[in-house]
Amino acid sequence: MRSAWLADARFRRRLHALGWACFIGAVAGAGALGTSGVGRLDALITDAFLHWSPRALPDDVVIVAVDDASLAALGRWPWPRDVHARLLDRLTAAGSRAVGLDLILSEPDPAHDAALAAALRRHGHVVLPLHFTPGQMLGQPPGGMVSLPVPALAGAAAGLGQLHVDRDADGLVRALFLREGFGSVSWDHFAVALLRQARPGIDLPEPAPDPADGTGAAGTAGTAGRAGRAEAGRWNRSARFLIPFAGPPGSVRRVSYVDVLRGRVDAATFKEATVLVGATAPGLTDAYPTPVSRTEALMPGVEITAQALVALREGRTLRPPTWWQGALLAVTPLLLALAVLRRTRPRVGLGVALGLMPAIVVLAWALHHLAGVVWAPSAALAGLALVIPLWSWQRLETALAYFEREFHRVRERLPPRDGLAVSASGGDPLDRRMAALTAAASRLRQLEGQRRQAMDFLSHDLRAPLSATLALIELADAGAGADANGPTLAAIEVQTRRALALAEGFVELARAEAPEALRTAPLDLRDVIVEAVDGAWSEARQRGVAIETRAPVEEAVCDGDVALLVRAVGNLVDNALKYGRAGGVVRCELSRTATGWRIDVASQGEPLAPAEAAPLFDRFARAAGGAARATAGAGLGLAIVRSVARRHGGDAGWRPADDGNLFFIELPRAAG
Repeated sequence: MRSAWLADARFRRRLHALGWACFIGAVAGAGALGTSGVGRLDALITDAFLHWSPRALPDDVVIVAVDDASLAALGRWPWPRDVHARLLDRLTAAGSRAVGLDLILSEPDPAHDAALAAALRRHGHVVLPLHFTPGQMLGQPPGGMVSLPVPALAGAAAGLGQLHVDRDADGLVRALFLREGFGSVSWDHFAVALLRQARPGIDLPEPAPDPADGTGAAGTAGTAGRAGRAEAGRWNRSARFLIPFAGPPGSVRRVSYVDVLRGRVDAATFKEATVLVGATAPGLTDAYPTPVSRTEALMPGVEITAQALVALREGRTLRPPTWWQGALLAVTPLLLALAVLRRTRPRVGLGVALGLMPAIVVLAWALHHLAGVVWAPSAALAGLALVIPLWSWQRLETALAYFEREFHRVRERLPPRDGLAVSASGGDPLDRRMAALTAAASRLRQLEGQRRQAMDFLSHDLRAPLSATLALIELADAGAGADANGPTLAAIEVQTRRALALAEGFVELARAEAPEALRTAPLDLRDVIVEAVDGAWSEARQRGVAIETRAPVEEAVCDGDVALLVRAVGNLVDNALKYGRAGGVVRCELSRTATGWRIDVASQGEPLAPAEAAPLFDRFARAAGGAARATAGAGLGLAIVRSVARRHGGDAGWRPADDGNLFFIELPRAAG
């Protein structure tokens, strides 16, 4: 039965280890695969980081806003293109570095296109947008619809850039692609094209290659036609750029279009500035929800471009961790929580696990803010949220198995058909098992009380008549002299003494093993040896044996029970006198060891073989030699020695001596 329990315990441990390995692997896999941060919880957390860490944007990036005031002053949209030409001339005169006209210029305006084209050439660093719709969105073959500026304007512009943004599954704009197109034709994003005009030679995260058809930075600027199908081919997107938004809508410096046009804005505002001209008026703009905007305050597309441009110019980038970094970040808090749970109380482990959750969020914020790493922490948070119930479930299962096993072990110690009945109703399985174990332990305590009564019976009621019988035999023997009954009385005396020795030895062994028998206090082992040797002096004198004692000068302090230790050492000395050579020497030596003290009792005589010595510490075991057969004994003396030594945290043993046998007791040093 016990081997079956052990096998079941090993199986449970292996099963639990396998379960935890699978759980940790699942968390690691979720951390490795969840690095994009598009999960709802991850999005909420990482979006919040942008609110926690706002940045001041530079004044040399300015939005000229087509706002409500401009529409009220200049009339219905779209305005004649000579209006934009006059605006460009003012920006040219103010010394602006580059200008991005975020305006749809795909329809011709014959009366004013020439004026705008001339203004574009006078400035020399103006970028125009192109708009395209991927064919996949239109249900068309590979390719898509591209809306280019009219040829006259496209040819006069310094460059073209696409204005496509990337929406996540929740509809928010968090990223854009620095390069997009179809087949072999692709364009830089508008922010990249404008930044190349403002800062020629700037080192960007991933420089965009020229299109394969050789159209250069202007993309298809030389392609005729206002709109048409892009070259058939796969829709290509590269260099996904997570936008590190610096703040909510309105964070980029804005001036009204009409104010600039009418000279109401200081020209110094645009000196060496990068200017974006675009719509911000509600209903006119392509506004988007972003992590830093509210539903009622969407961010205009021109400001998304401006914030991306500033981040690219300053080298601020966001990137997800690699798969192994995500896995490591996800499992490290889980492993830490498990290590604490294995070594501390449940409430401490719970506190650590709960405390790690905000720590994970703080770590994710630090990675986002200081290293530009967008770590999705939901896998780590979910792992910590599950580790406590899973750990509690496992420990509860283990506790239930332990209670059941201990109940059966206790019940096995009870007499057969003892009549132990345990109610199986009421409470959960743990309550029932605890009730069963409590009932079994109660019954075992009853039996322990009966055992103590039996001990008292052996100690008093049985030994007393045996002692009285011996006394009567001695009196009768002294009075009868050489009477015929002498041999009979002698045989009765021998058997009575053997029975008395057996009873006394059994009582002493039971006392040594009883849990309540040990009464420890600091003591000097030198006094123990002196008392044990004094008790054996008379026996040694009768056998003609000399007892030599050796002890250190300093105190040999040990925590122990004086009576039990004196009895144990006395048993070794008595054993040496009985089985040693008559007229020899018994050496009793106390010495210091690395961890405590050692008491050696050596006798002269026939040495034992190791196979003979090993069983001598078992109950009722005696040596097989002639000396043993000639000496009365119950075979309990050395069993008592070993029991006393182990009760004190030590041990007892045997080894051969130069001219006989040596038995020893090892004891730990006193605490403190």
